[in-house]
Amino acid sequence: MYDVSIPPKDFVLQFASFLLKSNSLRFGVFTLASGKQSAYYIDLRVLPSFPGYFRLGISALKDMVAEKIGRFDTFASVPTSGLVFGSALAYEMNKPFIYVRKEPKAYGINKMIEGFLEPGSKIIIVDDVATTGTSLSSAVEIIRANSGIVEDVVALVDRHEGAEDKLKKMGVKLSAVTGINDIVNALYKAGLIDENALESVLKQMVTQGEYEID
Repeated sequence: MYDVSIPPKDFVLQFASFLLKSNSLRFGVFTLASGKQSAYYIDLRVLPSFPGYFRLGISALKDMVAEKIGRFDTFASVPTSGLVFGSALAYEMNKPFIYVRKEPKAYGINKMIEGFLEPGSKIIIVDDVATTGTSLSSAVEIIRANSGIVEDVVALVDRHEGAEDKLKKMGVKLSAVTGINDIVNALYKAGLIDENALESVLKQMVTQGEYEID
């Protein structure tokens, strides 16, 4: 069912088709962690259970970093699912990896960053899905407070719900392999979802102010 023996000619369509078939992408009415309602739900935490597709995603991230970002020293990520993608990407590119805790340990030295952060090092933060940017912006602040330099965040999917603008105000660029708009458009053109599903997602993006319908 999930054959990746043939290199994909269209990453977005192959990736989107997998998300749909594996129920990692669903349409309906869902309540997100922020409390907001959404016309769709996307969950990339299932991806590592399918090594071929996980490798496909990590390879896409690797190619994007190589193409769009210059010299850097270390990858970082935030719990929980971002850790899986960040650590795999760091391993693939032979780079150090750290992660930022959501809250300090209640014991020991109460540190917020796990791993070795060399002062002055340039950090790329990795996440699976960028949404509002709240956890990412918090990670940027913590790393900077510990003498790290953050100018770039990379994600596999951008939901276009404010993360890009929030990070931009901090002097940080968000680069995503694909966005939810690209995903639903690819599925619709392939006849895998109907017009109602497509329009429900695009209307939500318009409401968020990050998308315009031609």
